[in-house]
Amino acid sequence: MNLKMKIKLYFDKYLLKINLIFVSLLVTFGIFLVSSATAVESQRIYEDSFYMIRNHLLALVIGIIIAFLITKIDYKNITNISNYLIIFMTLILFFLLTYGENVFGSTRWLDLGFVRLQPSEIAKPIIIIWVANQLSKVDLDGNNIQTIWRTSFMPGIAIILIFLQPDFGTAATLAFIVFIQLLFSRVKFIYPALLSIVAWFTGKFFLSSEIYRAERLRVWSEGICDQGLELLGSCFQVHQSRIAISSGGMFGLGPGTSRARWGSLPSAYSDFISAIIGEEYGFVGYIVFVFILSVSIISFFLIAIRQKNEFKRIFTVGLGAWILFQSILNLGASVYLLPITGIVLPFVSYGGSAMVSIFIALGIMHSRDYE
Repeated sequence: MNLKMKIKLYFDKYLLKINLIFVSLLVTFGIFLVSSATAVESQRIYEDSFYMIRNHLLALVIGIIIAFLITKIDYKNITNISNYLIIFMTLILFFLLTYGENVFGSTRWLDLGFVRLQPSEIAKPIIIIWVANQLSKVDLDGNNIQTIWRTSFMPGIAIILIFLQPDFGTAATLAFIVFIQLLFSRVKFIYPALLSIVAWFTGKFFLSSEIYRAERLRVWSEGICDQGLELLGSCFQVHQSRIAISSGGMFGLGPGTSRARWGSLPSAYSDFISAIIGEEYGFVGYIVFVFILSVSIISFFLIAIRQKNEFKRIFTVGLGAWILFQSILNLGASVYLLPITGIVLPFVSYGGSAMVSIFIALGIMHSRDYE
């Protein structure tokens, strides 16, 4: 093995270690944040201030165990059943609309008695696997239109079903992931570019198709919350999030001292977990967190670019796109640079289905090819 090859192998191994280190930092940061943000809500609902953090830790442990087991098997064993996985997932999403548990007007949860699952979160790694498997088989001289149709049909059905729950944020996340995977595949650039134009107008139409979404978009686009004329209604969470972040000052109020968790900021432990970062750790803590998150995201894309295996390359790009898009939506919404979508912050926010799903994907990325 020549020196150039040794340097390349060392750099690739180093990248994987960086990825694991910074993901671990995000998860650790998340444990402290969720522990603080859920304490009051846990006490109010379950009369046990540690109830929700225990669930968070349980989901984390389950996710890590599943990821570890996946790294020990050949990823091809998973790709071989990707057709069955996506069909099964689509059927669950279909039946969820009728038999799912309705919470705050959305049917996103499946109550199995011993556990509540959010199928749209489980759909993310399955769709990424499906798309990567289909695109890794692309012939450079093949029919790109046929490839895009074959690749995007089943994910498209799943995205529509998720949108009907309704869950526009997750549907948009999945659409973005599929687009980025197409962009990094062997499909000619012109096709995903044209598809993105169609997706833009389609997304804009569906975003305005419901009164509450259209109103939320109007309030954001007209900057109504910035004018100080609307303190309740559509602007309530925005103002409370900004108050929480600004109250942290430069160095924060300190871990576990959040005031927003006492009920002034709804969903402080999930959709607005980043506001708790600013409140408890201040501007400095917020910047440190964004740095850790940014390095983590960049590491996913660098790993993908240096991958020789086509499936792993497209899969890792999809995983990186997942974390990137949700992070932008979550952080942007907390300071109202973007409309509120109800998207959680990967590796950090409270949510068992989301945590297990992203660790499943992480396990596949780190799995070995035994051929």
